[in-house]
Amino acid sequence: MDQLLHGEEQTVYGDSAYTGEKRRTEYEGKGIKWCINRKGYRHYQLSPEDLEYNHKQSQTRAKVEHAFRVVKHLWGYQRVRYKGLYKNAVQVFSLFALANLYLVRNELKMARG
Repeated sequence: MDQLLHGEEQTVYGDSAYTGEKRRTEYEGKGIKWCINRKGYRHYQLSPEDLEYNHKQSQTRAKVEHAFRVVKHLWGYQRVRYKGLYKNAVQVFSLFALANLYLVRNELKMARG
């Protein structure tokens, strides 16, 4: 997980694969808000409060992942096309801007009348 973080995060989101008491206390000690789903075990079932917490965290993650679905599955963008970082970054930013417009296309149609 440390390879995914650049050091300037204020909040960390993820699924329960990234859980770990050691990581959580380490990042919370640095002032980073830890928003990773809690994990149940065979003899330690999640409490209703933990289930509600996981549901709220998953709602946030799901909103972000919808744009990834559009870019990767509807438009087939699987690999980078260019060798340079700048061109790839421009293309990815453009794809996600268009994906956000695609996701709100019905609301835009309704607003137009």
